[in-house]
Amino acid sequence: MRLKRKLLAFILTCMALFTLTAAPAFAAEASRDSISVTGSAEEEVAPDMAVIYGTLEQNPTAAEAREGLARQIQALTRELRLQLVPDEDVQNIQYSLEPQYVYERNSNKQKADGYLARTEYKIRVTNLKKLGPVLDKAIGSGLTVNHVDFDLKDRNLYENKLLDQAVSNARARAAVVARAGGRQLGTLLNASLNTTASPLRLGRAYLMEAKAQNDAASTGTELSAGVLTVSARVSLVFGLQ
Repeated sequence: MRLKRKLLAFILTCMALFTLTAAPAFAAEASRDSISVTGSAEEEVAPDMAVIYGTLEQNPTAAEAREGLARQIQALTRELRLQLVPDEDVQNIQYSLEPQYVYERNSNKQKADGYLARTEYKIRVTNLKKLGPVLDKAIGSGLTVNHVDFDLKDRNLYENKLLDQAVSNARARAAVVARAGGRQLGTLLNASLNTTASPLRLGRAYLMEAKAQNDAASTGTELSAGVLTVSARVSLVFGLQ
């Protein structure tokens, strides 16, 4: 019985030692039969659309705040339609009616001070030639513009094209390295893809300055969009033959 136990222990020890020595060998063998590469591509593109983010507010009693905000919403909607902005491109992303308070030093307490009715807008402008007039009419209707983002209507078209370029770039690098080692590039084993194209944002300070300059010159608001950088990056693993 003891002999069998000793023999079993000896066999298990040998198997464990084989596993420990064989695992690095298998890993090394796998690494010799594959290659990891990265590729990238980017392009500067002129934006072809903009999104206006703004707020309408009213601050009297609850009923007056709600009714006043409703009138502002109607006025803004009317002006946007006159500028041929489709209804589906105008979105309310938040609405609230909340009590407001002020701090009284004498009583060391907060006192109710009316209500604040607020709604936030997201307005999509797909014709940049209309952006200035849309901004001016919206501001004239009481909209406080928080920021304007310039973007691309068909960003996927640029991203897919750049991904194709990045993959070709990575494959070419892998083929050069494979030939240098006397090998040929095999099948694609793994891929990781990433694209970026952050919108160009003009903040409130810039917009207020541009509006003041245009008001002084008695001209409509004009904004410069600049260019948007779209980029793609890939990490690929190929087998080697």
